[in-house]
Amino acid sequence: MNLNKIFTSHMVLAANKPIRIYGEGRGTVQVNFAGITKSLVSEDDKWYLELPSMGYGGPYTLKAVFENETIVLEDIFVGEVYLFSGQSNMQFKMKETETPLEELKSNYMIRLFSTDRIEDTDFFKSKDGWVVCKEEQIKEWSAIAYFTSKAIFESKNIAVGIIACYQGASIIESWVPEGAFNKIGINIPIEDKHCDHTYEEYKKWNSDGVLYEYALSQIKPFSLSAIVWYQGESDTSIAEGKVYFDELKELIRIWRESFDNLQLPFVIIQLADYIERTDEAWSLIQDAQLKIQDVVDSVYTVVSSDVCENDNIHPKTKNKLSFRIAEKLIQNISF
Repeated sequence: MNLNKIFTSHMVLAANKPIRIYGEGRGTVQVNFAGITKSLVSEDDKWYLELPSMGYGGPYTLKAVFENETIVLEDIFVGEVYLFSGQSNMQFKMKETETPLEELKSNYMIRLFSTDRIEDTDFFKSKDGWVVCKEEQIKEWSAIAYFTSKAIFESKNIAVGIIACYQGASIIESWVPEGAFNKIGINIPIEDKHCDHTYEEYKKWNSDGVLYEYALSQIKPFSLSAIVWYQGESDTSIAEGKVYFDELKELIRIWRESFDNLQLPFVIIQLADYIERTDEAWSLIQDAQLKIQDVVDSVYTVVSSDVCENDNIHPKTKNKLSFRIAEKLIQNISF
C-alpha cells in the first residue's frame, strides 16, 4: 500500500475543505493528522480516507500506518491550494520574464508541487514532492503561479500551495476524458482544427483525453481552493472558436466532478491580443473566455489584453496579469 505521490512533507492542504488522503493498494491503513485518526481496510486497488476540514494553520505532521510500514510527513500547512493549468503561457517560467532574478526572494510559506509531464522537460517533477519556495529555484517556477501566490501571501499572510499541471501547445480536448466532447455533440473534422492538433512534435499529448488521464489523474481528487486556467491558443481555428465556449463549459463541469466539488471556483485567463492573430478565430476564443463567467457560477475571467504585450504569443509581462488573478481569488473566494 502507498500514499498518492502528492502527499509529501512540506505540502499545503486546502483550508475549509475536506482533507482527502488516498493512495493505492489493498490492506489496512490508519491516518493521523492534527489529532484526528481514521482507518480503513482496503479491498480494492485504490483507497480513500476523508478527514474534517480545518482552518488556516500549521505546521502539522501526518502519519500513515500501513500493515508493514509507517510514513511520517512533516511541515504541513493548511492554507490556499491552487491548481494552475493550461498550455505554454501558464508553463512560461520566471527566467523567461524580464524580472531581475536577483529580486526573487525565498518564502517559506509558498510551496509547489509539479505533476509529471509527457514532454518531461520541467526542472521540477513529482518525485521532488512539495518544494518550498527558494530564491535559487524560483527561476524555474511558472511565472503566473509564482506572482499570483506571492500576491496572495502578501495580502493574507497564509500558506499558499501551488499545483503545476500544464503542457505547452496542448489542445482543450486532451484535458477531458476521451470522447467527452463527442457526447455533447462536438465532432470537428481534423482538417478544420488548428495545426497544433496534427503537428508531429505535439502528437504525444495532443490526442483526445491524453492529458486528462496522464496529468490530471496524478492528483485528483485532492481538495483545491480554486483552479486557474490559461489555454486556447492551440484551438484557434474558426470551427473550434465557434464551439470553444461549450468545450470550456464542459471541461469546468468535468473537472469539478473529478475534484468532487461542484462549486469549485475557476479563474479563466483570457488570451492576450496578438498582432499576428487579429482574425476571427482568435477573437472567438477570447469572446468565449469572457462570456463564460456570465453563464457558469463561480467562474471569473481575467482580461489580459491591456496588461500584456501584443507582439509576442508569449507575453513576457506576467506580473500585472498575475496581480489581477490574485485580486479575483481574494475578492471571490472566502478566506
